[in-house]
Amino acid sequence: MVNFSKLISTGIPALILLYVFYLIAFKVPVIYTIDIGSEGDVDAGKDAYLRNMTSQGRLTRSMSIEGDTFRNMTGSPLYFYITPGNSISNHTNITVELKFKGDSDLDIGVYPDYAWKPLHIKNLENYTPVKQFGDVVIYAKNDSGNYTDYDTINEWISENIPGGSTIGLYDYEMDSEILMNRFVTDENAYTEINQTFRGSLSFLINLNDSLNLTLSKQDMNWYDGSDEYLIELYDADGGLIFSDIIPDDGIIDNSSKRKPPQIQTFFRGSIREGSYELRLVNIQGENKAADSTITSLGINTDKIITQGTILPLNPAKLFFDLKQNTTLKFNVWQGKAVQNISIHGEMDKEIVINKSLLGKWVPVELPEGSYNMDIKGNLYISGADFAFIQESLFQPYKYEINNENNQWVIISNYQIEKDSYGWTSAKKNFKGSDLELYNDKMIVFGLTNKTNSEVMLNEFKVTLTPR
Repeated sequence: MVNFSKLISTGIPALILLYVFYLIAFKVPVIYTIDIGSEGDVDAGKDAYLRNMTSQGRLTRSMSIEGDTFRNMTGSPLYFYITPGNSISNHTNITVELKFKGDSDLDIGVYPDYAWKPLHIKNLENYTPVKQFGDVVIYAKNDSGNYTDYDTINEWISENIPGGSTIGLYDYEMDSEILMNRFVTDENAYTEINQTFRGSLSFLINLNDSLNLTLSKQDMNWYDGSDEYLIELYDADGGLIFSDIIPDDGIIDNSSKRKPPQIQTFFRGSIREGSYELRLVNIQGENKAADSTITSLGINTDKIITQGTILPLNPAKLFFDLKQNTTLKFNVWQGKAVQNISIHGEMDKEIVINKSLLGKWVPVELPEGSYNMDIKGNLYISGADFAFIQESLFQPYKYEINNENNQWVIISNYQIEKDSYGWTSAKKNFKGSDLELYNDKMIVFGLTNKTNSEVMLNEFKVTLTPR
C-alpha cells in the first residue's frame, strides 16, 4: 500500500530542490514586481515591497488614473526591498526597471554604498543618439549626421568629436589616451610663482621627463597641532607616482609665532612626457583648521595652471581661458579684504566686493574667451583654471568633461522607453558583486529625485538571472 503522507513529505521538498536546480542550471530569470499604488505595495511581509515613507513626506498615498495605480514620489530617497528566493552570486545579473511619469532626473543605487547611477536624464531628450558600442551610447546635441565609422569607441571619439568639445560622462570613464591633449609644447623652462596660497591646492602641469619642484612653506600657527604639507604627483590615469611631505615647523601651539619659510626641493625622474596633477595637501591633523601656507613655488615646466578652488593671499594678475560661457565665483570673508576685481578680455568687468558681501559667494558670468584678472588677494576663487604667467596657460585635455553644459554625452547602461500612455520605463543593470544583502537576506535599492518636481511611480521590477 502506498504511503501518501511519506511520499508527500519527501517528494515535495525534492521537487522544490529540482526546481531550484532547474532555475540555476538553465539560467531562468526570476522576476520580482512591486505594483506601486496597489494593495500591499508597502507590505514588509512580502518578498518585494516599497518602504512606506509617507510619514517622512517622501511618498503620497495610493492613487489611480484610468486603471493605473501609482504613488507620487515627493522626497528622496525612497527604498525598494527584494528578498530573493535563491542565493545571489557575484555574477548574478540584476536588471531593475522603473515605470513612471515625470520630468525629473532620477538616480538609482544599491545597498550598502548607494553609488548613485543615472536612471533617467531629462536633458537627454535634447540630444540625438549617434553611435553605440555595446551598452555605451554616444549622444550629440547638434547632430551633423556626418560621421566616419570605426570599430572601436576610442577611434570613433578621436576622429568624430572635435577637440575642445564639452562632453558629459555618465557611468563611463574615458580612456586617458584620448582625453589628454598630446600636442602640448613644453619648453622645459623653469617657472617661479611668487604667490602665497593658504590651504590645499591642485595644479595641472606638463612635464617632459622629470619633476623638479621647489616649495616654500610657512606655518601661521593659529591653532594647536602640527602643520604638514603632503606633496603628490598623479598621472593621467589617476595613478600616484610620487609622494613626499614637508614637515611641521616645530611650533605646534596656537601662539601665532612664525618662523622663516621652510624651503624643500623634490625630484622625480623617469617620467613619461605628458600632463600630470600636482597636489599640495595641507594636512589638518588635529588642528581646528588647516593654517599653513605655500609662499612660493618653482618648477621645471612653463605649463602650469591651478585646478579647483584657490585661496591666494597676495595681490596678483591671473590669466585664464574659457571654452564656453562660464560662471566664476568669489568669496571674501574679512573686512580688510574688501576689494574691486578687474577682469579684461572678451568682456571687461569690474566686480565690487564690499562689506555687505562678506562671507557670500559672488557669481560673475563671462562668455567664451581669453582673460586676465587683477585681485587684491585674501579671497577664494573658483570656476576656471588660472595661470600666474600668461605663457603658463595650456590645454591639458583634448576635451572638457562637464556634466552640466555639454555638446556631447557618453553614457553606458542606460535604457529608456516610453509607451503610448505616457509612461516611461527606465532600466539599469547591476551585478551581484555591486551589492551586499541587507540583514543577509534582502537586496535594497535606493531611488533619488535630483529635481523638485513630483514623480508618479507605477511599477518597480527586478529580474535576477543566475550565471
